[in-house]
Amino acid sequence: MPGLYTVFRTGSIFLYVIRTAILVYCVLSWFQPRFKAFFMLRQFIMPFISPFQALSLKLMRFFRAPIDFTCWFALIGLTILDRVWWYLYHLLRGLMY
Repeated sequence: MPGLYTVFRTGSIFLYVIRTAILVYCVLSWFQPRFKAFFMLRQFIMPFISPFQALSLKLMRFFRAPIDFTCWFALIGLTILDRVWWYLYHLLRGLMY
């Protein structure tokens, strides 16, 4: 069913764009950029990484490490979401045929 595949492929591409934006943000943050595109990128990815900030802060306090793992946890979470997304597609496709 091409319509169902198109919907799921579009969702997967969206998740890929978000993951790529998070990776670009991580690399750019090492250089302490002060240009407008960096702040726009941060505004774009914040809704996707903010659910993982509490977990990252707990780990930072527990290990007394100055490293923020928020983006790393977000990448793992979005990758898992993409896998579940495609599992749902195959489940729905199996129910239709």
